[in-house]
Amino acid sequence: MANIVETSVIIVGGGGCGMTLSCMLSNYGVDHCLFERRSGTSKLPKAHYLNQRAMEALRQHGMVDEILEKGAPSRNFSRALWRTSLGGDGPLDRRTIHQLNSFGGDDGSATSQRYLRDAPLRSNNLPQIRLEPILLRLAEERNPGRILFSHNVTNFCQDDDGVTATVTSPDGTETTYKAKYMVAADGGKTIGPKIGVVLNGPTEIADMVSTHFSADLSKYWDDKWFACHFINGDGGTVLESGAVVPMGPTWGRKSEEWVCHFGFDVNDKSRYDESRLVPRIRELLKIPDLDMKVHTINHWIIERVLANKFREGRIFVAGDAAHRHPPTTGLGLNTAIEDANNLSWKLSWVLKRLAPPSLLESYDSERRAVGKRNCDWGLFTFINTSVINATIGLIKGDNEGNRKKFEALFEDSEWGRTFLAQTKLITESQKIEFSAHDLELGFRYDHGFHIPDGTSPPEIDPLGQTYIPVTRPGHRLPHAWLEDQAGTVLSTHDLVGRNGDLLVITDSSGEQWIGAAQEAALTHGIKVHTASIGQNSQYVDRDDHWAADRGINSGGAVLVRPDNFVCWRSINPSAENGEELKTAISTLLSEKPTTKGQINGVAVPNGSNGTHG
Repeated sequence: MANIVETSVIIVGGGGCGMTLSCMLSNYGVDHCLFERRSGTSKLPKAHYLNQRAMEALRQHGMVDEILEKGAPSRNFSRALWRTSLGGDGPLDRRTIHQLNSFGGDDGSATSQRYLRDAPLRSNNLPQIRLEPILLRLAEERNPGRILFSHNVTNFCQDDDGVTATVTSPDGTETTYKAKYMVAADGGKTIGPKIGVVLNGPTEIADMVSTHFSADLSKYWDDKWFACHFINGDGGTVLESGAVVPMGPTWGRKSEEWVCHFGFDVNDKSRYDESRLVPRIRELLKIPDLDMKVHTINHWIIERVLANKFREGRIFVAGDAAHRHPPTTGLGLNTAIEDANNLSWKLSWVLKRLAPPSLLESYDSERRAVGKRNCDWGLFTFINTSVINATIGLIKGDNEGNRKKFEALFEDSEWGRTFLAQTKLITESQKIEFSAHDLELGFRYDHGFHIPDGTSPPEIDPLGQTYIPVTRPGHRLPHAWLEDQAGTVLSTHDLVGRNGDLLVITDSSGEQWIGAAQEAALTHGIKVHTASIGQNSQYVDRDDHWAADRGINSGGAVLVRPDNFVCWRSINPSAENGEELKTAISTLLSEKPTTKGQINGVAVPNGSNGTHG
């Protein structure tokens, strides 16, 4: 008799996305199994930047302690610079073309203060070779015996009742797993193509090679540098010259490990000649005798592709199986983590019958739009590097001509200073990659699990820099530091908790909302937490940030869903003894399918009581 195992969710893929999803499902008490065909976690550094939204999502689910312990402090990745070389003693060596603050910097500037103000944690820097083992331990602790590496999903099918998968273990044993749902976080390698998922967009933009190596660069590096991009007459363009990034485990100038990225034309037949790479890196850095121990060499294609759908029946795609981006702005892993954050609570609610299956339709409508935005931004910021080349006037392969341009760039003359100043100005435009604060925190869901209140979104910074916190439905709940009556300090993001519950935020004048929340919880069998913030309230607004960002008048209310996105609000006090909130929750949990301009097919109630201020 065949081995048959029943579970609720099958996760295919044990990378950053799959293991994050597993940890979150475990928090929600959802029975699941994860299968990964690799024998272990990544042997490549790969993604390493964790933005503030990813960090706060991981923080909510109790997953950040070891990341904070092992990741780079913000001061060690607070600058990005463009430089001719690290070493060398020639007149054009070790010359800085430009540097800019990255991810808020660490200089006490207004930008740095905004990063501190807008989220409970700063961004972090930890390569996947060290991140994935942390996620694996957390996943195994929370779901022992069901995180299965060296297991390959060889076949699957779905019907109206669920998904059936055949899984082959390392010894060749086949086991049949039956689940209600499947999530493909497998990089798009196996599941997606079989259910009609097509990744659309430009590919083979460039062939990148990443060399992970150990070396002592301490006398050439600065503790604040996140990445050093090289442009020089010998190396050529930014793509050809590439960049060096520290990989820890010690951070700053004493980093033991590094990655050097540079590109080849996809038609360059010699790009796989690995014997050329170490000499090229030494030449690029101008350190000819650098003692290097190479760990891995990885070729990968730059592409910008987005799935035509994120769901087919009971099967979902997430992470690289749904979207792939150029590396600039570091959006790949961060978008994948938010995919998991969005999908996990929805699966939990549907499996526990707290919400109808139609709730799962909002995963595609919410995450595919954000995936497109992030794919487009990654390509936009990658292409912008060519603007820097054009400013200097570099021509691929013209070393002699390029060298003369660099001589002019650093010439001690009025023209040389003008040329350098203009180059700095254009290079500064790459801040769209290194300080895209609004892109990371300000994304919103225009259609999905929320009730529009008729207000307009804040003006979007076209360069992605300025994030404006709002409580408008479909937006991330603003972070503010609070203090409870026992003196405990916590974030507004901590009020939701990690159990998949709703949250109502009001103030001392909103008692009607609290009573209505309790009644709605009883009616629908769902937990609804309540929090009162302000004077004479349950929580004190420590820095008056909640007062500045709450977007409601005294006595108003904000309804927050489990992933800390706002799903309804009333700008003014209740005119119906809290009935508006009960109607909103009933509407959100309606059985009817979602359509544009409605929530689950029901015309939306006026959440702001007739005013849209």
